[in-house]
Amino acid sequence: MKKWLFVLLTSFLLAASLPPLAPQASTYLLTTADTTIYTPASAGQAAILTPIPARTNVKVIEEQETRIRVSWQGVNGFIAREYLLIEENDQIDSSGSYIQLETDAELLEKQNGRYVKTGRLLADEVFRKAGSENGYVSFVFGSTTGYVAETAVTYLTEASLTGGVQPGTAYKNRAITEKTVDLLYSKNGTLTSIGRLQAGVALDTRAAYRDYYIVDIGGRTAYIRKTDLTLYTGNYVDPFKTMTYKQMVQDLKELVLWHPDIASLDVIGKSVDGRDLYALKLGTGKEEILVNASHHAREHITTNVVMEMVDQYAHLFKTNGSMNGYAARSILQKASIYFVPMVNPDGVSLVQLGANSAKNKAAILKLNGGSSNFSAWKANIRGVDLNRQYPADWKNICCDPGKPSSQNYKGPMALSEPESKAMHDFVLKHSFKTSASYHSSGQIIFWHFYQSGARKSRDLALAKKVSQKTGYSLVAARSNPSGGGFNDWFIQNEQKPGVTIEVSPYIGNRPVPIIYFSSIWKQNDSIGLMLANEKIQ
Repeated sequence: MKKWLFVLLTSFLLAASLPPLAPQASTYLLTTADTTIYTPASAGQAAILTPIPARTNVKVIEEQETRIRVSWQGVNGFIAREYLLIEENDQIDSSGSYIQLETDAELLEKQNGRYVKTGRLLADEVFRKAGSENGYVSFVFGSTTGYVAETAVTYLTEASLTGGVQPGTAYKNRAITEKTVDLLYSKNGTLTSIGRLQAGVALDTRAAYRDYYIVDIGGRTAYIRKTDLTLYTGNYVDPFKTMTYKQMVQDLKELVLWHPDIASLDVIGKSVDGRDLYALKLGTGKEEILVNASHHAREHITTNVVMEMVDQYAHLFKTNGSMNGYAARSILQKASIYFVPMVNPDGVSLVQLGANSAKNKAAILKLNGGSSNFSAWKANIRGVDLNRQYPADWKNICCDPGKPSSQNYKGPMALSEPESKAMHDFVLKHSFKTSASYHSSGQIIFWHFYQSGARKSRDLALAKKVSQKTGYSLVAARSNPSGGGFNDWFIQNEQKPGVTIEVSPYIGNRPVPIIYFSSIWKQNDSIGLMLANEKIQ
């Protein structure tokens, strides 16, 4: 028998009759050399010797004269005192560079300023500390930060950080967990769990090895099975199919999930039928730009345009790419573009899905003269034209039918509809330096609403840039424009430039066929970046 093993066993036997000292709460000690944990024999089981490497942290359960009862990764037994580093002050303070979990603890990430549960880390695991705040201790988790409650950890001044033993091949990508997954490391040649992540958690891979991706967590590496992750592709919007409200919401949420560093989603109001009105913010800069679409129901191809902008701009930010000479990352670090891709979700759903999409099917059929064909519908579900709702010379709007209709009815008063009121209030909460409102028919650009002098010159210069990019004609400034439109009000109220962009050749009172999308996109692809890049005084 090796001499060290003989000494160890002798120490255990001699100490068996000695009275225990008072237990030390939340104390961790460090092994000074390779040794073993001795677990005494129990009914039906022989004594067990569990190897434990040098410089490993173990939790103290009970101290005795020559041995100490410890707990380590589910093993409960004794280590001779001579193999443990015992300091004068057993309780290490919070200045330690490492943490060890005293119990299983929730893994948290910060989202929109809130600590949100994304998984669970297991008791006794050790991680390198990054900092502490608000009762939580933090550590690096890929390219983000993970948190656990300070009450669940003990601080350590020294630690041995075990992880995966295979470095793998470098593979940096964004991934999302498809289900609850294990974070695994190599323990005595066996893959063992550090903790678990719940479904829908975004993380960054650093390498790949056989059937696993490798991630960083708290100074350690961990394996996740490839089959448990979905990898980032940079293409989450399909603009070549009809964009329903349901599909739009799904795509918006997925884009925010993949791009949490630059994208966030807000509900700015509700439609008449209770659908959420979404605004997606893309970028981290102080300058604010607004792009909106689908004020009019049959013009829903504009939602495709705006959603494709979000998708491609986000990917260009991630890859540090450019579009038509506009460097997305540089621009979106200086400015933030707010996209409202569907102002009129009830009306769009009515055109695409018919009367069954409405809460009150009988009422909408009656409003449409009994016809189930809503392809020509422009208004919201109450028959109010949302782009004639804004308080910009509203009283003098021309060609109003005076009652709810598929188009042109301006409503009983300005901002009577929740959709237009939501857009109005959203603008007032921000300081947008310019606005683009997408409509579908005519390949023309409206830009003028009673501005004059330097403002008129400024706004015309910007409109000419949009015209040059799109190839669309500018509508000449008129002395008596009709008013009531979103950009009419924006120009008047904010005194900043606003453009209304009609993207398609005139095709009559119906939705623009999807076959037009390719040419529309080519004409408008970089408009959002262009506007964000403009210096507007």
